[in-house]
Amino acid sequence: MQISKAVCQELELAVCDGPVVRLREEADPVGAEGAHKVLTRSGACWSVRQQGYVFADLYPFGRAAELVERIVDRRCAVNRPDRGVVSCPQSIAELLWSEAIPYREGMQVLEPSAGHGVLAAEGAARGCVMDCYEIDGDRAADITRAGIARHVHTADFLTVEARPEYDAVVMYPPHRRGLAVEHVLHAYRFLRPGGVLGALVSLGVENAAGPRGRQFRELLESASYTHVLDEADFDDGYLLSSTGLRLRAQLLYLYADEAQE
Repeated sequence: MQISKAVCQELELAVCDGPVVRLREEADPVGAEGAHKVLTRSGACWSVRQQGYVFADLYPFGRAAELVERIVDRRCAVNRPDRGVVSCPQSIAELLWSEAIPYREGMQVLEPSAGHGVLAAEGAARGCVMDCYEIDGDRAADITRAGIARHVHTADFLTVEARPEYDAVVMYPPHRRGLAVEHVLHAYRFLRPGGVLGALVSLGVENAAGPRGRQFRELLESASYTHVLDEADFDDGYLLSSTGLRLRAQLLYLYADEAQE
């Protein structure tokens, strides 16, 4: 559907701040309504905290301005083939770090399948030494340019040989239960004895099927803590799946036995 000149004008006058698009305060109501429709169809979500439209899969280092230019040039919403990666909301990143991870200056922490590095950025701000794995070269380059990690490896995390050398692992694995379980179980093997893994996962991940699902539940029974999230936890809007669906989610913490080898 083609958008009108009024909508194009409001988008041209909008302020783009990284992944955030803010319409002008005195925006024409008709143009603003049309801009809302085209931005949300293009993958943005309204954020009360940011008071703007956030392209979550670009957060925190991407640039929404390029997308807005494409919308105006084409006069229609843009397809987003890279929309499958949705970053951890900033408010949840802060909560995940503060709730059950006893971070300290110089602590060595891994973020696997890091996406745009939101969890790594939060750890770096707290004085931790961060390493990241990210399968997409462009996103890995974004993390490198941001200077928040000691090492950024471009690789499929599930193919990386586990080395128990980290004090903590922070992660936002894929939503699909089986794949989330695979990522968490593999990441757990990177912990030193006494380490902790913190993960943002969908509610019900503990019901994953198969042998790995059983292994995951056994681990949960022996050394875990969970915090089910509600809307009050989300300052940046809702947690979305890669298809744009709202999800119920929880923070999961797994603790490595001090005696484990």
